[in-house]
Amino acid sequence: MPFLYTVLLIASVFFYILYEHPFSFYLFAFLLVIPVVMFIMTLCTARKLKIGFTDKQSIVSRTAKLPIRLRVSNDSMLPCPNLLIEISYANKIDGKTNIVKINTPVYPHETQILTLSVSGIHCGTVDFNIKKCKVSDMLKIFTMKVKSKNNLVFDKNCTVTILPDYIPLENEIANYADMGLESDEYSKTQKGDDPSEIFDIRDYVEGDKLNRIHWKLTAKQDKTMVKDYSLPIANSIVLMIDLSKADGKADELTLFDSAVETAASVSEYLLENEVPHRTVFYDAEKQMSIEQNINDDESHSTMVGMLLQARLYDTKDAVLTDYIGTSESVKCGHLIYVSTGYSPNATELMSDADLAYKYTYLLMTDKGSQTALYDEFAELIPVYPGQLEGSIRELCL
Repeated sequence: MPFLYTVLLIASVFFYILYEHPFSFYLFAFLLVIPVVMFIMTLCTARKLKIGFTDKQSIVSRTAKLPIRLRVSNDSMLPCPNLLIEISYANKIDGKTNIVKINTPVYPHETQILTLSVSGIHCGTVDFNIKKCKVSDMLKIFTMKVKSKNNLVFDKNCTVTILPDYIPLENEIANYADMGLESDEYSKTQKGDDPSEIFDIRDYVEGDKLNRIHWKLTAKQDKTMVKDYSLPIANSIVLMIDLSKADGKADELTLFDSAVETAASVSEYLLENEVPHRTVFYDAEKQMSIEQNINDDESHSTMVGMLLQARLYDTKDAVLTDYIGTSESVKCGHLIYVSTGYSPNATELMSDADLAYKYTYLLMTDKGSQTALYDEFAELIPVYPGQLEGSIRELCL
């Protein structure tokens, strides 16, 4: 359009010189006035525009559509022919910034809602930011920035938390009560063999052990009463999530999605079956491992939220080495190591530190990768993106 205007202006100059008539003068004057009018209109609309996100924070599922809504208001009496909005967004997981642009007209005294659908978003916390806004006239001769001062631009930032998709599980959950685990928490629904805590007192039935008889209560009630001991469960299962970057794998965020969804699904399944457990992952910003006891929905949601705000890091097995070096770790029944890359050093470290009675290595991988499916110290289970339920079907918790 600027090129076309320039051609018309040059043509009008020659027309005015060669053709002595009032019309040639009026045409030349009209073309000279157009830029002045366009400049004034662009300046007025740029000062009266307000652009911002409608929601500062929102939560969506990973497979759901991610609608980002913008509110654009034009308080002037003049139309805005071309408004260019440039939005940058980045997932905290990898920190890579992407740019998306929106071009739209805005009518005078109008407020409109623009919906931007962003695809290819992975689990994590995604920060959206209005990087810049520009207004141009209908001929695109002049372009002006919409400045953020004087509240002309509001709600420039928006944070979207992309939650993992939970997969249905029906896996077997082993009983670790006979392993002598140290614990301050006990099952509220299942009895065990820990004499330090009484689960229930009931009437004697044939086959009950004599050492379980509650002699004092038996003497008071004039009938035989027995004690059921409690089942220690707090240290039964530990979920350890390794967020180190996958070597040589281009789509590392897809593997990260699989790791988060696997860990979150296993944790929720254990919670549904009233099995308190513990999760551990490494926070690269704080440079320390984060431990969370999961015993209710609130603690589970807190764990998932912290996990989605974490970042990928380069150091292999950082969560494991930090956990061994800084934690007063208590031996658990089953340690499940969720990772996007195979590290034989990891399982050797687990075994040497005597962290658990049983080790399982859930390896996020793609079918095309050549990965050894045997480990000396742990049961190695490959987990394929898009086939999580089938991949961990045989996992005994």
